[in-house]
Amino acid sequence: MRKTIYSIGFLVIESVFSVGLFTSCGDQFQEEYPWLIGKQEEMDNSNEEGAGATDITVLEKELKGAIPFMINYSHEPTGTWAPHKYQYYRANSIDNYAGYWTTTKSTFAFGGPLPTLYTFPNDYLGGPMDNQIFTQSYNAIHHATELGKPEWRAVALIIQAYQGHEIVDFYGAAPFSDWRNLKRTPPLTYEKGEDIYNLIFDDLDEAIRILKERQPSREEFAKIEDLTIKTLSDGDWRMWVKFANCIKMRMAMNMVKYNAGTAQSKFEQAVTDEIGVLTDTDAKDIAYYQEQNACALWRIGNEWHDIRLGASFENILKRYNHPLLTRWFDTNAYPIKEKSTGIQAPIDVYGVRAGISMRNSNTTGKDKGGYGPFATLSGEFKYMHQSFFKRTESIFLLAEAALRGWNALGRDAQSWYEAGIRLCFQENGITDGTVIDEYLAQTAAKDIDYVDPYNNENNIAGRVKVGVKWDASDSKEVMLEKIITQKYIANFPMSAEAWTTFRRTGYPRIFPVDVNNMKDQGVDTELQLRRIPIEETANNTLEIASLVQALGQPNTGASRVFWDKQTETRGEQSPDNEFTLVIPVNF
Repeated sequence: MRKTIYSIGFLVIESVFSVGLFTSCGDQFQEEYPWLIGKQEEMDNSNEEGAGATDITVLEKELKGAIPFMINYSHEPTGTWAPHKYQYYRANSIDNYAGYWTTTKSTFAFGGPLPTLYTFPNDYLGGPMDNQIFTQSYNAIHHATELGKPEWRAVALIIQAYQGHEIVDFYGAAPFSDWRNLKRTPPLTYEKGEDIYNLIFDDLDEAIRILKERQPSREEFAKIEDLTIKTLSDGDWRMWVKFANCIKMRMAMNMVKYNAGTAQSKFEQAVTDEIGVLTDTDAKDIAYYQEQNACALWRIGNEWHDIRLGASFENILKRYNHPLLTRWFDTNAYPIKEKSTGIQAPIDVYGVRAGISMRNSNTTGKDKGGYGPFATLSGEFKYMHQSFFKRTESIFLLAEAALRGWNALGRDAQSWYEAGIRLCFQENGITDGTVIDEYLAQTAAKDIDYVDPYNNENNIAGRVKVGVKWDASDSKEVMLEKIITQKYIANFPMSAEAWTTFRRTGYPRIFPVDVNNMKDQGVDTELQLRRIPIEETANNTLEIASLVQALGQPNTGASRVFWDKQTETRGEQSPDNEFTLVIPVNF
């Protein structure tokens, strides 16, 4: 990892919203209050709004800078496409919890112990809680309408909804309204996750209504989106409506165990809207499509050597003999020898188990031994599009909705399920119908266990057993496991959604970490981390008290977010740790 110190305060002409949070990739926030807006010495600013409150041109530049903060792939605001911010916000936390990747460092030269080891406190868990998007979209929320551009308020509501609901999913609660209103004086008040969800549903409905009324042109959208390499919509207002409906659909399914009636109602509102949601009839995901700059995951893995393929994802793909395994990921170009026996492993795609001791094993290059030669994103996907919402997620959500008996646009669960699998192949360059049909015909997963060719002590039995082929005689629980497991594959690399769905459903069956240093928080290795805890310091005692009140539970990794209702049962003793196996119950 490269240590580069930079300001993440946004750079907009005539704006005074310089937030001044100084970080480096993998480094900790240098703020006393990282979840507050701005630095303490800036709290007496008399003009919080700046020129964007009265000048629509400045407001549009602010909003253009805000949009990329939903997922910061490109190290905004400098636009260097060096993914320091993505690494801090996602790669060192959420990507690991989802099982897609493992951070192959024991620690960096700066910052503390890594969350892949289930260690708390550490310097990376605050990353996904960055509130910069609220700062840069403030004027669009509060002044766009009075300046004659309510459509920019609509866009700002959508991007705040996107980050806001994910922050709830990660942490359980957030000072959402205080962030939106740029409150600088502590303490900020944390709101209940369910209350934030309700506010966001209303925001999305308002945004959809405004965009339908205004229908801004492509030329107008060029003022807030770079319509070359950083466009989500290609200037089509309908794509922003679909984006809003897709967020609404995802949130609705998230809360199906919390309030099934409301979940169904919100979901059906989204899919039956006249513009609707992404499906297999859409040409693209809502994403950055560009070939000028290597994607975040390729750079972090292949240039900085800080991540490797996760063992859970490797084993799932191998159990299905998935053709995308060797398209997405590279085989080892350098020998891998077991450290005790010296036995050399065959050439293959190898992932690294999360939560193993990386002491003295930090990856520094493909040719440096240890976990260095393990798999990274292949050169074929160096310029993989970087998504905010994938069509495959929408399609598999429709499959689950059909399974639950909800309105799924007249198609049954099998139809959507198979459409999602087919699109996954096609969008990743596999168009041979015979190959796809053979994959769909698999009745059972192959009996393949995970083997760590560098350290056999990390070996673990494979856990996914369901096949791919749709079988109408299966129970709904088995059908759901098939839907979620294939959704997990097709939605790669969208780790936030994968981790949320794993906690909600228990699927797919990803490996537990080997070393759990969060047992003192009550974290059960089989249930895994349920939310990201926030470190309490001398400066944030009141904020933490507010957080605990909003959660209604302790500020630990074992506490559940509001939609994560305990329905699972427990089975026999796990052969891999002292906890008993989880038996998911979703119906």
